[in-house]
Amino acid sequence: MFTSGQTHFMNFSKTRLLSILCWVLLLLTFTVSVSATTAVCERESSAQLHGVKRVIDADTLELSNGQRVRLIGVDAPELGRRGAPDEPFAREGKRALEHKINQTGGQIWVQPGEDPYDRYNRLLADLFFANGQSIQGWLLEQGWVMQVFVAPNLRYADCLKPLETQARAAQLNIWSLPEYQQGIESTRIPSTIQGAVIVKGKVQRIGRSQANLWLNLEGGVAVQIPRDQLDRFDARLDQLEGKVVRVRGWIIRENSRHHQWRIRLDDGRALEVL
Repeated sequence: MFTSGQTHFMNFSKTRLLSILCWVLLLLTFTVSVSATTAVCERESSAQLHGVKRVIDADTLELSNGQRVRLIGVDAPELGRRGAPDEPFAREGKRALEHKINQTGGQIWVQPGEDPYDRYNRLLADLFFANGQSIQGWLLEQGWVMQVFVAPNLRYADCLKPLETQARAAQLNIWSLPEYQQGIESTRIPSTIQGAVIVKGKVQRIGRSQANLWLNLEGGVAVQIPRDQLDRFDARLDQLEGKVVRVRGWIIRENSRHHQWRIRLDDGRALEVL
């Protein structure tokens, strides 16, 4: 039998132990959280240092040798051309990138992607400031761009994702806009839309062709998933009928008899089941 003093001591010890365990769990949670939101995307030794001639917009720039470079894995709001207005935060994002590059010495590390050129003959590359910091990571962290996923250039996709999540949660810059934060409703696609977008809608039916699997959303939006990329998707795509999804990618107007808009997805990270 325990005396009252022994009982008091044991109760005190249990309370203290529980308190210590709570602090340990809190510390572990904080450490995981910090690790998730401060991901480091390190350049590879093959990257080369170049001067920057000019910043075209927040996802495209021109090197001192005249080569235009398109940043892999991100997309910025469009600057207005031929009299069209700038999209929100396009001009601000460009200026912020210009300032940051000048601030870090005017040179950047260029690391070409696995697929190194686009149809405009722009170099597709992962870029790093002179101090080694990922340019894509910084742009995502500041909320100037959104992440996109185009195979096979997915080297830093997982590394960059937490940085966008952090900016989105804080509603920084583009993430203060509903068309980014919630996504554009598939039934309300503006006729003037262009470039990469985030679209939300219910899957009305699932179609299959020899080369693709199709998720047909309300409002005439067809989500195209090439069959040779299906292994990049974790979701059971054949079970998505009737469910609401959010997708991101480049939207193309087609006005076919089956759909009005088409968005191609190369990777499961571009598809979110809500």
